[in-house]
Amino acid sequence: MAVVFSARFPVLEDADLPTDLKDKIGKDWHDTLRYKREKIITNLKAVIPDETAFKERIADVAYARIGAVFNPNYPKYKRIMRRFRAKINLGADDFIKNVDKAFEAGGAFDQGVYQNLDKYKENATITWRCMGDKDKIFGPVPKTILALKGMGRVLDKVKLAKDSVSGTPIAIFKPEHETRITSIVDQILMEGLNVIVLSKEAGLDYDTLISDYNAILDSYVKNTAFVRDNIDTANTFVHIAYDASNDWIVVDVQEATK
Repeated sequence: MAVVFSARFPVLEDADLPTDLKDKIGKDWHDTLRYKREKIITNLKAVIPDETAFKERIADVAYARIGAVFNPNYPKYKRIMRRFRAKINLGADDFIKNVDKAFEAGGAFDQGVYQNLDKYKENATITWRCMGDKDKIFGPVPKTILALKGMGRVLDKVKLAKDSVSGTPIAIFKPEHETRITSIVDQILMEGLNVIVLSKEAGLDYDTLISDYNAILDSYVKNTAFVRDNIDTANTFVHIAYDASNDWIVVDVQEATK
């Protein structure tokens, strides 16, 4: 066994992100939604052109679904359901009368997009901390994929001072599997890092989550059906870990040959 490459890629902190990244991506989101306003209202009115369609596609469906939420044995169940049905059916007239106004320039839709802009940026931050932005900074996920593909020269250009890298990465997966499996590993890391980082920052237990996601990663990175014949699967891995020295969630990558 010979370890040819090892690395530790920490999840980015807010301070690592370029100062203009949130504003740039937030503006793109805001502008895109506003530009699609006309398309949204056109499609909406095609699906719900009148009060009859509103009742069939919104009111009746909502009534059927909410009935499963409440306990039918509750003494006020029937009263609640009658009141809900009456109110949602009355909403049909309001919808038809006000939908155009809501989607006009500067109307409720535009205002809602603007009011939720900060919330969007807040929710998207965790994604940027894991992925980064290809034009400005690479997060731990794309750097891990570069390592698995043996793209050492590119990795050298995008690694950060906080990253620990030793050796030269080699391609781990067989050519016929590389694109598919690295895409899967990408998705697993994104999902795992998201929930683990959020759990950590919320003060919740995340050790079990790390173990669960590492087992899933092992099922691909250590799978002899996918990896090249010269890879020592016993000593090759991609694992999510906690760096106690820095209080970071990290991705550890090790590659070894037989």
